[in-house]
Amino acid sequence: MALDKLRHRGPDGFGVVGDARSAVAMCRLRVRSRRADTVPFAAPDSRTAYAFNGEVYAIGLDARSPEGGPLKAPQGGLDEAEAVDVQRPTELDGIYALVRRTADGSLGLTRDPIGIKPLYLRRDRAGVAVASEIPALLELFGPASIRPEAIAQFLLFGRVVDGGTFFENIEPVAPGARLILRDGQVRRLAIGPAGSLLARPRASVRPARIRAAVIRALDRVLVSDRPLGLALSGGLDSTILAAELSSRGMSDLSTVSVLPRGNGDGVRDLAALALPGTSWRSWRHRSIEFGPNDLLDGIPDAVRALGEPTAMTSVPMYAALARLARESGIVVLIIGEGADEVFCGYRSYLGLAGATKAADFYLTAERAALLRDLVGTQTYEAAQEALAAALPAPEGRDVGEVVREFEQEHSLEPLLRRADHLLMAEGVEGRTPFLHGGLPALAALLPFGALVRGGQTKVPLRQAYAAELPHYVNEVKKPFRAPVDVWLTGHTAPGVRAELARHRERLAGVGLRPAALDSVLDRIAAGDAAVTGVIFPLLTLGAWLEWLTG
Repeated sequence: MALDKLRHRGPDGFGVVGDARSAVAMCRLRVRSRRADTVPFAAPDSRTAYAFNGEVYAIGLDARSPEGGPLKAPQGGLDEAEAVDVQRPTELDGIYALVRRTADGSLGLTRDPIGIKPLYLRRDRAGVAVASEIPALLELFGPASIRPEAIAQFLLFGRVVDGGTFFENIEPVAPGARLILRDGQVRRLAIGPAGSLLARPRASVRPARIRAAVIRALDRVLVSDRPLGLALSGGLDSTILAAELSSRGMSDLSTVSVLPRGNGDGVRDLAALALPGTSWRSWRHRSIEFGPNDLLDGIPDAVRALGEPTAMTSVPMYAALARLARESGIVVLIIGEGADEVFCGYRSYLGLAGATKAADFYLTAERAALLRDLVGTQTYEAAQEALAAALPAPEGRDVGEVVREFEQEHSLEPLLRRADHLLMAEGVEGRTPFLHGGLPALAALLPFGALVRGGQTKVPLRQAYAAELPHYVNEVKKPFRAPVDVWLTGHTAPGVRAELARHRERLAGVGLRPAALDSVLDRIAAGDAAVTGVIFPLLTLGAWLEWLTG
């Protein structure tokens, strides 16, 4: 049953190796490995088996540095798994989660330092289990209890901030971790969290150096035996990738875009991007419209794919993008994920210049009052304490630097999970060039004030492409999210209110105060725009609870 929950991740075969002590299973999406390879991967006559999720692009002492030394790329499949097993994370550039089973029945776990590929661990008196997605773990050891503190943190901050999940005894394997599982026990060998990518001291970086790193990263992620595609939003990040691919003469590329109604995002016509070269004229572009009804209708499938509620209104949109990619014949989709975290691209960062506390960035006074009523004062204060404990120590730094370090893990990881779960649900692998080729290490050399200044974000990245993409020097970022302030009000408000009312008892059952829920419902009916920020998280929380009990 647990393996059945992961079949969508591996349409090209699956297999299990093990016995009563332990077992390792793998669902395979073939990208570079040989068609004839059996899974889990194993060398001939070897008693070691590998369940491997991801890709390794480069091996070498400087694989993750801005200027790499001698590097090599492994063959697909077993070679990649063995490289992850024996090399240090600093000597690998790739996306990976690995489970190795040896002859004594022990399991070794390894996850890439940024956490691009997911891996979760569940502990129980009967044993320990790991999987790429939480729904598979819910099939093992009986029902898992919901963590009320996780729900409060989610509603306040849009994410669980204390390092856990929404379930008791289920946790993410930390980025960069190496663990050993033996006889039902977990032993930690090493860990290198995403926040450690931020270098100190800071230094200046020439735009040409950034451009060279983008080219290097893109070269690495293009390695594939299966059809490649590119996701286009019309923003700086995906347009940079399109410009580089067109400049190098790549032809016959499939490109896909989602067009959210009313916010100007997405690409209808490639000509609008004004890309260099002419090879883009041979590309096959497809786009899909997305509106308020698509958002609401997409919530149940979204929470099933993620295995948890979400505050990201982009999730149903991303699911539509994934379906469009599959329908376009794409198996490997190049995406711009990570650029906003690496280069500080969010418009909200512009308000950090006058901030005195990092915690204030995550919860406005107006939202705080509403959520205090919803979860109760004691639970509210406990969530605030969890955030304070999770935030990095200021150490004399300004608020922008503290937020930047926190976002490397707590903002980037949910976005990477969104990309992985929703793309893999359609049998598509996502590739993230902005997280490779030494780009994160290069951006880490730059102080926050060099990245966000003059009323603009991602300034060095914009400067690196000022000649080829002059429009984006002063472009105002359009976030990839649904405009809920418009979509969940007006003529859609009655339907939104009815759906939320349908979940009222479920929400009250996990600790939300009934009177406060009724107040939210009344404010929706009255057209109060101040509550729109909590409606989508409450809707996904209700749908998630319905999925768990249904």
